[in-house]
Amino acid sequence: MNHLGEDLIGPAAACQMLGIDDHCLLQGINDGIVPAYRIGEAVRFRPSELRHPALSGLAECYLIRDENFAA
Repeated sequence: MNHLGEDLIGPAAACQMLGIDDHCLLQGINDGIVPAYRIGEAVRFRPSELRHPALSGLAECYLIRDENFAA
């Protein structure tokens, strides 16, 4: 996949794109599911990578996991 010239986006835009909140985004990054790049103090994302089909059910995945953890 060619990423040349692709603008990176911040966490708010990534959350909107994935349909998740910032908590789920952070969990996805920490779990190695969501590809993220640290540039200085900032965390950035490639929109083309966030469109990957594997990320389409991320919100439901973490909702189910959190409900099971609370039980």
